[in-house]
Amino acid sequence: MTQRSEIDRLLTDWQGRPSVAVIDLDQLRVNIGTLRGMIGDDVRFMAVVKADGYGHGSIPVAKAALRAGVDELAVATVEEGARLRAHGVTAPILVLGPIGELERRRAISQDLMLVVADLAFAEALAADVRGSGRKGPLDVHLKIDTGMHRFGVEPEAAVSLARAIHGARELRLAGVMTHFASADDPDPAYTEEQVRVFDRVVEAIRSEGIDVGTQHLANSAATMRFPELHRDRVRIGIAMYGLQPDGSMPLPPPMRPIMTVHSRVARVVELEPGDKVSYGGTWTAENATRVGLVPIGYADGYRRQGSNLAWMDLDGDRVPVRGRICMDQTLVEVGPDARRGDLVTVIGNGETSVAPTLDQLAEMYGTISHELPTNLVVQRLAHLYIQGGELVAVSDLWGYRELDEGAFAQAPVKGEPVAAAAE
Repeated sequence: MTQRSEIDRLLTDWQGRPSVAVIDLDQLRVNIGTLRGMIGDDVRFMAVVKADGYGHGSIPVAKAALRAGVDELAVATVEEGARLRAHGVTAPILVLGPIGELERRRAISQDLMLVVADLAFAEALAADVRGSGRKGPLDVHLKIDTGMHRFGVEPEAAVSLARAIHGARELRLAGVMTHFASADDPDPAYTEEQVRVFDRVVEAIRSEGIDVGTQHLANSAATMRFPELHRDRVRIGIAMYGLQPDGSMPLPPPMRPIMTVHSRVARVVELEPGDKVSYGGTWTAENATRVGLVPIGYADGYRRQGSNLAWMDLDGDRVPVRGRICMDQTLVEVGPDARRGDLVTVIGNGETSVAPTLDQLAEMYGTISHELPTNLVVQRLAHLYIQGGELVAVSDLWGYRELDEGAFAQAPVKGEPVAAAAE
């Protein structure tokens, strides 16, 4: 786990803006190992790295996760999958979301597995595969809408769709899947009903003599709560990053968030009683007070909702946000020893800092921890990747670059590796 002294050293050498997100790839390995212990070696671990790895950075996270023993990856869009291919990721990748007509050919050229949920799409995809000159069928996963009513084939139409996929030599039914609407709900009734619908449809497909491939239902919450639903593979996203699927589901130690956010004090201001700070003067000093300026704001993803509510860590002390959070800057009340250049932890990991975690901020804002890291804009807030205490990669306004190629050398891929095709 990254300690304060390591962060201080890292930022001392960092030549960019002092406000950064630090992603601990060693902790990612710990989280994956803990989750692997829950599911066992016989269940495939699909690491979900959509939305740029939930804001953590899909490329370094995907590569580090594969080295840590995950079997395959999942993204939301063809572009996300193609970007991983462009950076040398050869592991199997499943595109979870619906895709447009113009995306199909690119998905085929990049050997991305696709989710199929209607007959017209399956027929068009088969025609595109046939016209691409591809050798061998494209793997697809049939998604059954068991009650979330978002994306998936209606249960009544699932058998005919499976029959169409099975009959198309250009496609291979590699798996059947569904997605739970409320696996994090303490009441398991709705999840259990979704499972009953899923199993009924799968049995109906099998009765047609069709091999359904693998079954996968469990997201992070279901993986943790329902071991009997691990089936052949699990799709784990938020928990892998060390964040709670729900506020009622704490992660077991030694799992922790892999992302922390840090900055430095840019200025210290002495206030007199009655002085107001920031836009609108929403906070007034009652006594002689010192405030420190931290160069981070809502344009970086540090939400304005935290005005006069959130806090940071300055040398182990909890320092409250005073006044409104601005686009680029935030003020915190500091003690008598605070100086310009002092290290500030804006978002912590719950272990090495008193700064709030993403889970705590999500609860404060009335949202979920899935949302917050995706708001931390990499073009403004450089993402620094550390492994073994050393900086191994950077993602910022200038793009993504690896500083230590050995840190990201791919381990042997489980399953069938693919080669990224040029377009």
